[in-house]
Amino acid sequence: MTNKPLVLVALALCALPATGVNAASGSQAFADIGIPMADGSATGNINTATSFLMDELVSTRNNSGVFAGMPTQTFMSVMFNHSVPTSIDFGNSVFGQFASTSIVEEATSHPGFVLFLAMANWTPGSYAGFSRLPRGTLDGSLRISFTQTPEMNGTISNSATFALGQQASVPEPSSLVMLLTGFAALVIGYPLRRRPRDSAMA
Repeated sequence: MTNKPLVLVALALCALPATGVNAASGSQAFADIGIPMADGSATGNINTATSFLMDELVSTRNNSGVFAGMPTQTFMSVMFNHSVPTSIDFGNSVFGQFASTSIVEEATSHPGFVLFLAMANWTPGSYAGFSRLPRGTLDGSLRISFTQTPEMNGTISNSATFALGQQASVPEPSSLVMLLTGFAALVIGYPLRRRPRDSAMA
């Protein structure tokens, strides 16, 4: 006979959701503490420029999600041309590596202000908060804003915010063990069917 209690336990174990690490996301703000430039000039017109320099880019304590608590990081100069999709490339061993795949100017830009959205491949660094993330390259975005006062030929300032999109959860080892245990119990508790003996005796 089939061991019904054991089969029921096995089915219950198999039905448990394979819960894992919560889907992870987060954001990290950056500031430029140097002298940003547009088309090679500290007073270049940001609304007509194609090349930009973030002179001394640093991460700030304004962060959330997997970036929460990450200490300030310095990235030095980051130059890019918004007509070249792959021209933003920066990083370090703690934050990781950001490599843009597209750069577009947002429609919210106006005289004295310009906003770019760069989509990118981001490889996490060694910061402890990133241990909840799946391994490999992840999708991210960087919004970069430049402000000029007075507009057209004034002083330039800029800031940026990196956002990591929602990532798929990673199953925890305990969940995988429970799932395998359920399958094993199901196999052990289900006996092989025997052929009925031939009752007709000559």
